[in-house]
Amino acid sequence: MSIDAAIATNRFGLGARPGDVADVANDPKGWLIAQLTPERELPDPLRALPSTADDMGAFFKWVRQIAADARTHGMDPYKLKPEAGMRDSAMTGGDSGFSIEREYVKTFIPRYAVAVKARFDTSVQTERPFFERLVHFWVNHFVVSGAKPGAIAMPPSFERDVIRPNVTGRFVDMLLASTKHPAMLFYLDNFRSVGPNSKVGRNPSLRARRDQPFAVPQQTGLNENLAREIMELQTMGVRSGYTQADVTSFARVITGWTIASPPRVPFYRLVLQGRLNGKGLFEFDDEEHEPGSQTIMGKRYDEAGVDQGEAVLHDLAAHPATAHFIATKLARHFVADDPPPEMVEAMAGAFLATGGDLKSVYVQMVKSAGAFRPEAQKFKTPEEYVISAARALPDYRPDAASLLRAYRSMGQAPYNPPGPNGWPDIAAEWLGADAVWKRFEWANQTSGSLASSNLNPGALGADVLGPQLSAATSQAIARAQSPQQGLTLLLASPEFQRR
Repeated sequence: MSIDAAIATNRFGLGARPGDVADVANDPKGWLIAQLTPERELPDPLRALPSTADDMGAFFKWVRQIAADARTHGMDPYKLKPEAGMRDSAMTGGDSGFSIEREYVKTFIPRYAVAVKARFDTSVQTERPFFERLVHFWVNHFVVSGAKPGAIAMPPSFERDVIRPNVTGRFVDMLLASTKHPAMLFYLDNFRSVGPNSKVGRNPSLRARRDQPFAVPQQTGLNENLAREIMELQTMGVRSGYTQADVTSFARVITGWTIASPPRVPFYRLVLQGRLNGKGLFEFDDEEHEPGSQTIMGKRYDEAGVDQGEAVLHDLAAHPATAHFIATKLARHFVADDPPPEMVEAMAGAFLATGGDLKSVYVQMVKSAGAFRPEAQKFKTPEEYVISAARALPDYRPDAASLLRAYRSMGQAPYNPPGPNGWPDIAAEWLGADAVWKRFEWANQTSGSLASSNLNPGALGADVLGPQLSAATSQAIARAQSPQQGLTLLLASPEFQRR
């Protein structure tokens, strides 16, 4: 059986299903490259998820409901504290039974679970696992995290609007779509960034607070979060030549890049205008935009309005530091924690030669000499681990609740990385003793529910891992006292946990 086929399905894909390694053995690299075409239609599990406008409005809708509930329990909805004379227990339950934390969990965890299950089902069912792994990579590059409470519902539609349509296109198009998407504008606070010398900056009464049913953050002046993360995490990378002054200038350039969503624009107007996706919810507010030219990394940008920000993004996307940064991250994710320098340079060269055509970069990676080294270089993240197990075990079909428990026990809740730098992509971050033990517990529990007398764990391992299954692991599985023990040994084996 072809070692290259096993590598293609497990290192570059999401894990082999029974029969996959044999099916792609004739041309593993061609099988990967053939997947690098635009997605023609959304996978069924994702098509059922809510619209972007619904995701954006979910938190504010909940806020309005909480405000109404707070009033009924004698609380000030602006301060979230009991009215004079009321007991403090109203905040967290007590005599009233009202709890903001409990209401938040009750409202958003089921919604979150549905989105995670849809992502899982798509990954398990896909016939294009290389494409789907690339989606996961870019979601972890352009990060919108539900760990920020107000953004809890936003990551799935960001993935759908920004990442999936641009996976095989130009990097600059993905960058532009990301920067303009309402989820990114909210997550990194750019919707609140106001140019100091803009009309609103000089006269804040132009944006005087409307009659809100609940306390919400107000305009606070210039905010550099989005500008900094674009330069540091999404394009050039740290220590690549830009300065703090460049970050501040860039932040001024993208003031006025905001969200045309409730409560800013009435929902009925968005519906009537058909503006329910990411593009339709972007709004440029000239009254909040910092006027005048800005200089970034020695270049002066005189363009007016939104064109100024787009010009900067085009230049950042074309910068040699960006090419090297993106090539390094891709090679690290797919090939090795310390990828071969010659591979990174070749991929960066393809990026620059094609104007950031991502398909060309992927093809260069797949065709590079170091891409198919037989040693498994990467340690699977918890999400990768569970997905690969589900692809290998067609009978493993967890419900949303058990899936979330599995992810959380192993330390990775999809769509909820702790910060804008995303989940770590090197083995050392996932190899803690407790985390590894949780994997073994999950493998044993899963095996107990699936193992039967007609299951041959050794044959399954040989099928989905091919020549990557070591003689020692194969022998240990053969000596297992039961199908459950054999399957546990397979799922917990170094070969299955690495790719």
